[in-house]
Amino acid sequence: MEIQRSTRDGCVVVAFTGSIDLFSVSQIQRALLKDFSDQPFALICDLAGVDSLDPVCATVFSTVANHPASRWPDTSFLLCGAQPPVAEILDRLQVPHFLQMYASLQDALDAAVARPPYLRDELRLAPTPTAPAAARAFVREVCRYWQLARPDATVMDRAMLVADELVTNAVVHSRTEMRLRLELRGDRLHIAVRDGSPGLLRLVAPDPQAEGGRGLWLIEQLARSWGVNRHPDGGKVVWCVLSL
Repeated sequence: MEIQRSTRDGCVVVAFTGSIDLFSVSQIQRALLKDFSDQPFALICDLAGVDSLDPVCATVFSTVANHPASRWPDTSFLLCGAQPPVAEILDRLQVPHFLQMYASLQDALDAAVARPPYLRDELRLAPTPTAPAAARAFVREVCRYWQLARPDATVMDRAMLVADELVTNAVVHSRTEMRLRLELRGDRLHIAVRDGSPGLLRLVAPDPQAEGGRGLWLIEQLARSWGVNRHPDGGKVVWCVLSL
């Protein structure tokens, strides 16, 4: 695997040539995390030179984006130039649902440079029964301020519902102070709740007879993608991404 770096319009472009397989995937992951550590405006992976992709290794890009050291989404992370066989594997594993993919390097550069301003807001919450209601009110006001209620009012409704579930999970399972964060980049709304508990949540099939236990299942239905990460300063972050 050959890796070449260049800088274009303030963006770091990492071009790969060769095969992404079990022998090269660790090298790729280390290289991308190193580039993320410099916190560039955007990091673009040019896959035009990748002639084959082992499906087992295709999640390397999502793994890097989810790594605590990546600082994503503070730095935009884009993929481009994938040849049809490689693009087919990425699509089959739903990588485009999580990371933006473009047909050419120029398309990726145009998208990175032309993105709207990055918006972020955060609310601290105590682990009390009123926290979910406070989270819904916060999300409603932020969405209105960011004008996300127009033209599709369902965006705000979905965001409020997801935030309610994330905060409720934190109140029930962590019982620590939490932070609810909203981040808007382009056509994607990121919603995350950080709490002080190290215990990671997992998705289980909902029990029709149970009063609760449907939170992550509901998020799975509403979100473009979601996940749970350990935070480098302790605790965990449960996050999801909604399409506008």
